[in-house]
Amino acid sequence: MGLFWNKVKATNPKFAPPLPFTHGYANSPSSLLCIDFGLRGSAATFTGEKLAGLEALLFAFDHIASGSAHIMLVCASDSLTPAAHNHLFATEQLSAKGDWTDGLIPGEGGVALVLESEASARQRGAKILAEIEGINFFPLDPKSSVAPMRVATGTRETAVFSSLPNIHAFGGWIQHLHKPDMPAVAPKYFTGDMLAPSPLLSVALAAQTLSGSPIIAQNGTPGLPLLNKASVLEHALYAVATGFDSGGLLGVAMLAKV
Repeated sequence: MGLFWNKVKATNPKFAPPLPFTHGYANSPSSLLCIDFGLRGSAATFTGEKLAGLEALLFAFDHIASGSAHIMLVCASDSLTPAAHNHLFATEQLSAKGDWTDGLIPGEGGVALVLESEASARQRGAKILAEIEGINFFPLDPKSSVAPMRVATGTRETAVFSSLPNIHAFGGWIQHLHKPDMPAVAPKYFTGDMLAPSPLLSVALAAQTLSGSPIIAQNGTPGLPLLNKASVLEHALYAVATGFDSGGLLGVAMLAKV
């Protein structure tokens, strides 16, 4: 889009190339993806900051639950462009110390996962990593010491993947969902704060964990380190992926082992 408008401002508008303009919208990547790969059915683009990936997942989840779709491709990406970095700087969201105690440490990347009905997966012989039990969003009061939700699963059977701007903020109860000894990790320590892709990446990593992949470091194995080194993950039967928007909204996806 910048290429188009720079040309408009520099010369006669009629000489501005139209192709960059049509490719400069937020929904251009998903539209081109559908065209190039012949994807049919519902398609949507969600823009925003930290919860867009979870919103896309909820969109796919609802379509499959209602029967209007059997298989959906869910993607999220974030690019650390100069404009994005300038926005984070101007809004004072960047960490000055570089340790997440006072802001973000930006990163960039993308994530994609396939969400489909059990019948569809079994029909095409796909490996099912995990089942999504539900996705929800909760308004959040940073001054509150009461958790917006509680997880009724076993502490040593549930892994938490936390994608929050500051996992030690808000009294610390977000990171463990009011269970300090619940095994929790923060993928952003390896990727940086990718904003929109981070919660969706947490869902993908949670699904891998429930399928038996050694994503979380335990007993000296490589992987994501536990935030509370004293916590133990004995049998991964459930997983929770969280995301947080600076507007005061907590996004949560609950997964179960199949």
